[in-house]
Amino acid sequence: MNKEKPIKTPNPDKMPWGRFFAWKTRDIALAGVTIIISSYLLLYCSNTLGLNTKIVGILLLVARLVDAVTDLVAGYVVDNTNTKWGKARPYEICIVLEWLCVVLLFACGPHWSMALKYVWVFLMYVLVFSVFGTMLAASQNPYLIRAFNGNSKLITKVASYGGLVSMAGSIVVSMSFPRLYNAWIVVGDGGAAAWRKLLIIYAIPLALLGIVRMFLVKEDPKVDAGQSAQKLNLKDAFTMLKTNPFAWSFGGMIGLYNLIVGLGAGSYYFQYIVGDAGAFGIVSAFAMILLPLMLIFPVLIKKLGMSKLFIISAALSIIGYIIVFFSGGRLPIVYTGILITNLISLPCSYLQAPGIFQIANYNEYKGMHRMEGTSGVVMNFLTKALNGVGTALTGILISHAGFISTTSNEVVAQPASALFMIRCLCSLIPAACLIVIILCALHFKKLEKQMPVIEAEIKAHKEALISESQPSET
Repeated sequence: MNKEKPIKTPNPDKMPWGRFFAWKTRDIALAGVTIIISSYLLLYCSNTLGLNTKIVGILLLVARLVDAVTDLVAGYVVDNTNTKWGKARPYEICIVLEWLCVVLLFACGPHWSMALKYVWVFLMYVLVFSVFGTMLAASQNPYLIRAFNGNSKLITKVASYGGLVSMAGSIVVSMSFPRLYNAWIVVGDGGAAAWRKLLIIYAIPLALLGIVRMFLVKEDPKVDAGQSAQKLNLKDAFTMLKTNPFAWSFGGMIGLYNLIVGLGAGSYYFQYIVGDAGAFGIVSAFAMILLPLMLIFPVLIKKLGMSKLFIISAALSIIGYIIVFFSGGRLPIVYTGILITNLISLPCSYLQAPGIFQIANYNEYKGMHRMEGTSGVVMNFLTKALNGVGTALTGILISHAGFISTTSNEVVAQPASALFMIRCLCSLIPAACLIVIILCALHFKKLEKQMPVIEAEIKAHKEALISESQPSET
């Protein structure tokens, strides 16, 4: 008798590489927004528009706090969306609108009145982050989970391996932008026209790249099995915020990292401490050295867990910031310290989706809706609010330290107090934030320990629902 060949079943944990690369296009485009605004907006306001950094910092903080409302609304809207395109996919169009507002943000003319310049910067910043950025952030994790079939192992792989693609793309922006800034703004005429030209060069290709996945990556509606008929209300959202403490600890970890990013003092440091604004671009090249670590992230997560990765990365990064503080602006030492500080960026940038997935599982385990969008609200709000706090701190602290604002990038000698404050903003203040990140990671570790039991109960519950929905044999 001929033996029947066993039927091969597809491996659900195998990476669909075409979908994976299409998925990462928007992340690269969004990284460009973050790099340019966090590193150069305050410098543009102080050195081209002649604005007071303290006032600008406060305005940007207020703009970020607007997210207290928009994040909640965005999470609610995404969780209640049901279209032919899916739950989160339609909101991808916001990446194009966000880049348009970034160009307009840097289109403010130095000849405008001071009041109009402050109002323009504030409004464009609100549109970039509190409106379009908020919708992109709220839809990110629901889209990711449905794009990769709700498979936790696959989602972790996408987040980990995706870091290679995102970092490689962001490195292109962060290496080239400082060089063009130095050539066109610092050494060149430094005018508003040069800024507009610089921004358009990046905005057009990145906006087009960012919209690619909306057309190529579909959502899997089966992820919502057993919950497709449920409608959320604001009471559900507030219940989650009150009863899920892990949303706050994870949001604290990611939020404080974004406070460090929001400080944005690196461009000041290289222009005034190192004395070479263009050398700031080399920093991103060192991030390439860390790229291979992303390949072993799934293994490290399996052996150590996400929380331990956060703790170890934060502890090592503290050492890096101490090295920067005592470097004296000497480039080899500065680069060494910054290379070490980049370690914290890996888990904070590329393990957000697995963290949100665990938070959503905890919601379902506790009898609530999964609410991936609303679960991300806490993290998104803390991320943006603390990023704004970082920008405000830089503006306020260097202003109080005596930093002198100019127009058209005029060369002036900054006082020693301002230079010392710039050093602290690039070393001691970020190190203090990392200590708090370690404390938040220790709390989130409690959820990780519960996750095997939680996932087993959720799986059993879904299987029971499917069994009940099938007609019984008579």
